[in-house]
Amino acid sequence: MINSYINNQLKKNNVNTITGFINVIREECQKIILYSLSKTDFFKYVAFYGGTCLRLFHNLNRYSEDLDFNCLYQDTNIDLNNYVNKCVTDLESFGFKATIKTKPEYDNGDILRRYIVIPISDISHEYFNKNIVNKEQNISIKIEISTEFVCGAKYERKLLASPLFSSVLCVDYPSLFAGKICALLTRNWKSREKGRDFYDYMFYISNEIKVNLDYVKSKLSLSLKKDNIILDMEALKEMLKDRFINTDYELVKKDIMTFVINPLEIDSINQETFLMSLDLLLNTESDS
Repeated sequence: MINSYINNQLKKNNVNTITGFINVIREECQKIILYSLSKTDFFKYVAFYGGTCLRLFHNLNRYSEDLDFNCLYQDTNIDLNNYVNKCVTDLESFGFKATIKTKPEYDNGDILRRYIVIPISDISHEYFNKNIVNKEQNISIKIEISTEFVCGAKYERKLLASPLFSSVLCVDYPSLFAGKICALLTRNWKSREKGRDFYDYMFYISNEIKVNLDYVKSKLSLSLKKDNIILDMEALKEMLKDRFINTDYELVKKDIMTFVINPLEIDSINQETFLMSLDLLLNTESDS
């Protein structure tokens, strides 16, 4: 049976399609997971960042899939299984039959990763009063921790008010923007584009968020394996200009189609818009 809070959220969002249903259920599960983590010492060691952070705490107008965290200190040792088990227990209290997906390779390198898998066939049937998905249909939420410490970020505490009050340590706004710029410059999906990177970049621009340039330098130094990289705003703009010129914007639109709440926003995704946006790019030390 659908939990009353979850049912109210579905109705509040006027959900009438399976895509909308999946997006809302995933987001509510993300919030429950953050609530669960906030009851532990998890945020003594890591901070929340990425698209879901932007969505939940800064009103990004698109849905997001994953929960991304980075370590606050070098050589942080985290028992991710312990935290994720607590998340599953809390998800079950909201009526979800959650399980954990893990493999040995999920703990290799500088990333810790777990997937929480939530079947939706029964609750979608109850909500829509018909079989709208197959029995094997799941929502999968990735919890990922980057254990490689990167200096230069700043942090802030944010309050998540639902489903229950949760205090979450987040990477601050300018540092989030810096991280997104680094993703734009370094992510390589070959025949694909992660359109959400482009969409989020324009969200920062439209909200006049300045860039934490020190954090950009640190992250690019790690990604490009170059120590003490020299980078000012003009050099950064040139790097972004090259990226925007060499982008297939149809692939960008294709990637974000199911995540954007207002489809009209997709019309503004083109080369001209992104090149012109460079004039609005400022760092946190700018006077204007």
